[in-house]
Amino acid sequence: MAVVAGKNHTVVVDEDGSVFAFGGGRIGQLGTGDTAHTLYPRHVGGLPPSSGPVRQVAAGHSHTGIVTEAGDLLMCGWGRHGTLGLGNEADRTTPTLLARAVFDGEAVLMVACGGKHTTVATEGGGVYTFGEGGNGRLGHGDEKKQLAPRRVPAAAFNGERVVMVATGGAHTVALSEAGHVFTWGYGRYGRLGHGDEETQRAPRQVEPGRFGGEKVVFVAAGVNHTAAVTAGGRLYTWGRGDNGELGHGDTRNRLVPTVVGAGAFGAPEGGRVVIAACGYVHTLVVTQDGALWACGSGYAGQLGLSDLASRHAFERLGGTTVVAAAAGYEHSAAVTEDGALWTWGRGGMGQLGHGDVETRLVPTRVAADSLHGTRIGRCRPLPTAHALAFSMGTHGRLGAASPLAPLAGEPGLLTMIARAANRWIGGAAGESEALVRLLGGVSVARRRRNVQTTQAGS
Repeated sequence: MAVVAGKNHTVVVDEDGSVFAFGGGRIGQLGTGDTAHTLYPRHVGGLPPSSGPVRQVAAGHSHTGIVTEAGDLLMCGWGRHGTLGLGNEADRTTPTLLARAVFDGEAVLMVACGGKHTTVATEGGGVYTFGEGGNGRLGHGDEKKQLAPRRVPAAAFNGERVVMVATGGAHTVALSEAGHVFTWGYGRYGRLGHGDEETQRAPRQVEPGRFGGEKVVFVAAGVNHTAAVTAGGRLYTWGRGDNGELGHGDTRNRLVPTVVGAGAFGAPEGGRVVIAACGYVHTLVVTQDGALWACGSGYAGQLGLSDLASRHAFERLGGTTVVAAAAGYEHSAAVTEDGALWTWGRGGMGQLGHGDVETRLVPTRVAADSLHGTRIGRCRPLPTAHALAFSMGTHGRLGAASPLAPLAGEPGLLTMIARAANRWIGGAAGESEALVRLLGGVSVARRRRNVQTTQAGS
């Protein structure tokens, strides 16, 4: 993701693949080489040049993961229980590379950081976990901690290739390429979605029928609740709901995935959900029209709705078109289509990046010069098969006709964007229609000619 939020820190990636971090750093989670709190964004250096630009970051309670374009994983911050996967329990104040060998030689696709554990998906579809093993959150059938990455057997996912992972406070979620959801770990409040509150020490598939027969394309995990987005843009939430964080208009827990009612996000077309972010007791959603919605507890201003009140149903925030959002413990962040970063909520350790420790009740733009004048976001091609895991946060900026016109000769990238924007239909005819919708003013003849040329040269 282009922006992520931990308990007291925030990490962002600019379009050139550089990383900035700010907020609480007392355990080294900022990766800046020291343990100081940082009130303004600081550039995270020291990454291996051979790894290339950063393409994804994750922030946990007090640790951070960084994935590069070469598929390398670097970790920093709190190392107790093996949270960093480096074979010991030492903290790290700078991003430290994990050897490719610990992932059986595979490149890393994405990393997800939870409270005391970490989950990794590799480009081959494998899942590795490490850190605290209590409540079975690592998925190995026991509660032992793991100081180094350990692979979860592929059979646990029915042999399906995993393309996305998410970690909560004590549970883990995986999404397969087939659109199936698997959960494991602590089951209290129903956060696993299996109809009970039982702990699961190994991955268990959530019944596909719970999602209305649709494929799931995006998952998110909070401390005590979980969210999933389907290919049709429907949002399902489950787990703890006593602060309204599930968005169903009440404070009930849900033991199984429950769809947020039709019309909750406005017009049917623009109201399709494309990304969800789960914090401690709040949830953020971005819809296809670029609107940002929030629900749950607002005691620290983390909803951005001008007050400290809770919302039991999703309420829209005003402002410009949003392309990505992140929900932390008591703060939130969003990226708008112009690449600007906005933050709000509690800022007691500088996690809002405004140079102070003040609480903000509404989204406030982080000064561009503090980010070296760069745009936040990632506008680089990724393998089509991984689109659902990585491109949800960039489709808004890339989805307009004008910015896409120069990409007419890159069908792979356009297909990725089409998938992320929920405009993918599938098959040759589907690809053609998706490209027509996305490219707008570029002539059909030119599109076909460029696509054919690209395919011939591949």
